[in-house]
Amino acid sequence: MAVDLSRAVGWWEEWQLRILVLGSLFLQLVLFAGSMVRNLRIPMSRLCIWLAYLGADALAIYALATLFNRHKQPPGAGSSSALEVLWAPVLIHLGGQHAITAYSIEDNELWRRHIVTVVSQVTVALYVFCKSWPHGGDKRLLQAAILLFVVGILKLIRKPLTLKSASLGSVMTSSIVYPERREENEESLRRLCAYLCLPLQTVITSTKDAAEMKREEEHDLSLEEYVQKARELVQVTQIDNDERGGGVREDIEKLFVDLSAPYSRRVRQLSSYFKLHHKNAYSTVETELTLAFTMIYTNFKLVFALPASVVLFAKTHHKDRHYKESDVKVTAVLFCCTALLEFLPLFLSPCVTGAIICSNKVAQHNLISFYARRSRPTHFMKFSALMCCSGYINKHWYIEQAPQSAYMVIKQLIVEHVKDGWKQCIIDAPSYKRFNNLRGQWTLSRHKLHGQQQWWSLQQVPFDWSVLIWHLATELCLHHPRTSAAIELTAAQSSKLISNYMIYLLFIRPEMLMPGTRQGLFMATCHDIGLMLKGENEPLSADARTVAQQILRTSQSSSIGDIGTMVPGACKVVKELMELLEDEEERWKVIQGVWVEMLCSSASSCRGYLHAKSMGEGVEFLTFVWLLLSRLGMETFADKFQRLEPGQGQGGDLAAGVSASEPQEARRENSIHATTTP
Repeated sequence: MAVDLSRAVGWWEEWQLRILVLGSLFLQLVLFAGSMVRNLRIPMSRLCIWLAYLGADALAIYALATLFNRHKQPPGAGSSSALEVLWAPVLIHLGGQHAITAYSIEDNELWRRHIVTVVSQVTVALYVFCKSWPHGGDKRLLQAAILLFVVGILKLIRKPLTLKSASLGSVMTSSIVYPERREENEESLRRLCAYLCLPLQTVITSTKDAAEMKREEEHDLSLEEYVQKARELVQVTQIDNDERGGGVREDIEKLFVDLSAPYSRRVRQLSSYFKLHHKNAYSTVETELTLAFTMIYTNFKLVFALPASVVLFAKTHHKDRHYKESDVKVTAVLFCCTALLEFLPLFLSPCVTGAIICSNKVAQHNLISFYARRSRPTHFMKFSALMCCSGYINKHWYIEQAPQSAYMVIKQLIVEHVKDGWKQCIIDAPSYKRFNNLRGQWTLSRHKLHGQQQWWSLQQVPFDWSVLIWHLATELCLHHPRTSAAIELTAAQSSKLISNYMIYLLFIRPEMLMPGTRQGLFMATCHDIGLMLKGENEPLSADARTVAQQILRTSQSSSIGDIGTMVPGACKVVKELMELLEDEEERWKVIQGVWVEMLCSSASSCRGYLHAKSMGEGVEFLTFVWLLLSRLGMETFADKFQRLEPGQGQGGDLAAGVSASEPQEARRENSIHATTTP
């Protein structure tokens, strides 16, 4: 046993450095592959990328430290140490990959920490090389090492600079009106579009110089002037089917740091955007998301130098130098694979772009399905509860993705909602402000619905309550006895998709749904359902439909006990919908309209910084909606707080509307411009 242990220790001492170097190379290959799939939401991919991102620099530094310990004494000529020392500059290259410079947006803010990593890596590598390179070593290897050191150090220095340029403070500083900064930003945007192989039509072609743009910001339009110009554009603009793109906006990065664009500039952007066919319009927004993601999370400026080093190594006479065959093979693998990592991004950048765009899917979660699964746990869920990870499994394992066709339908609904708003609802600055805060009130007004519970659920409760109440109401309507058994209405399907997405945001990403959203309401409502159905004889194979029908039956009871507000409120909303809307198609049109308004309200109320942060884990559909709304002239989070009109108090316009004492007919005529309860 002792002999076997001593052999294992001896083998580890001999192969330790080779294993560490090859392990570092493997992590870089994982990172490169992860850069192309990080937004596709493949199961377990995020964990693998996260481990590779954390371990890449750490393993490279550990390998350098091991190399330093192995070469404390100058080695003799002709040994294999010359090749081992040559691995030092390669390890620098392995720590300076560009594919994933930042795993999360917080890494950009910690760019100073990466400077410490760069200094430590370069210092150790140079010290080991200078101390351990044998006298009389091969000149070709020495030339290859020097070339690798020069380019590797430059790449390492670029990483913290890239992180710094994508940090919140740097973007805010660069957005100040400086002519030289504007020229640098525009040139950087052009190079980025060229790297991503984007069509030339997507590159913004600004005819205004820096001085004109500065005057444009200093002498901006008022909100009233902006509204009137935008209404004229949407009323008279004809769609140009031959138009291929509206141009990437020159201030795309400002949106992600919550900076408001001048109204005069937004009018110019609206003019070109309204001319696009809807498919080209969506493509333009997706292009902007791709550019923003690349700016924040990758380093697109590449430097190629390893091919020359590979040639120099290939010309070295390894047999004459008596190098170990294993060291020669490891060195060849390091050189070739690292060179491959340098060249592949040049050819695969369109694949990376497609991966980012294709990741725009609509995530789905469902409260009633969650309750049904929780009340009848599977063996897998029992095991996860035993391992104390049931919460994580519930949040991530059962998330579904809506089909691509549904994704397109919801986008079209949003565009139609905004264009109808410009034509029918927005007439001046106050109505523009109100329209951007609608949560379903306009839909109820247009369908002449004045049910007390419906208006209560949209106006008199917090937004997270509204989402839960209408999510339950949507599910109860789907499984209501008066609903067609095989419902195929498009409005019903889109309502369910948006409802499930909004409940996904509440449970998984509450910070994006609305500031102050309480994630615990999801579990509290699930608990209330359990209290409501307590004593029911649930079948062993309970599913969402069974649970929904049990809720409907129990809600008809005169006394259902103290079970909170959400579930009884949802039941009352369903009762009003069924009583006031006999036509099933119209009923689902109302539910769909409410959800579209809620989705738009949530997107515009989320900070741009949170949209940028979520892109590190996959582009959220809410981010696409947010950018689309901005393109269509709606308010962003920054506009709500930075652009109050003169004479507008906090919430003044929002509180304005139709007085409750007005006659019924007057209220109906003004309902499209008011958001308060009739």
